[in-house]
Amino acid sequence: MKKSSIAILAIILFMACKEQGPERWTNMSPEIDVAKALVKDYEDGNWENWSSHYAETAEIHHNTVESISRQQLQDGLQADIANYSNYGFMHGEDHMFFEQIIDHKGDKWVYFWGTWEGVIKGSSDNYQIPVHLALQFKDNKIVEEHGFYNRSAIDAKLKEIEDMKKAEEGEDS
Repeated sequence: MKKSSIAILAIILFMACKEQGPERWTNMSPEIDVAKALVKDYEDGNWENWSSHYAETAEIHHNTVESISRQQLQDGLQADIANYSNYGFMHGEDHMFFEQIIDHKGDKWVYFWGTWEGVIKGSSDNYQIPVHLALQFKDNKIVEEHGFYNRSAIDAKLKEIEDMKKAEEGEDS
């Protein structure tokens, strides 16, 4: 009986000392800090810093399977925010959440969930859109990004404003 107890204790100790490998999930990491800086740089319009968070060859997918470059995303974001008198993400635990996972291939992904908020110029309407980003990191740079959000209400309002401008220009002629 004594020998079997010692054997069981030895097995338990061996299992407890066995290397467990890397932490597969966390909410604090250097990559999460980069993702937070990316959001802040977007809000501040600091495009040089914003761009520095991406690898040169980053593949970016926003609401599409087609890939665009970092520069194409930047150009699109800059053109879009020109339409707003105010924009940014709502801050706080209820509106912004980051987590990191290491997948079965050993790739690091940071997931971001946030609530984007903006007011279109010439409108008093406040728009709030849930946003999800999945950011894959290598060497502390974003190498792949997937963004998901529904802009349909904003796009409809921008079209309405554009149509009104065209109608006014037609009346002035």
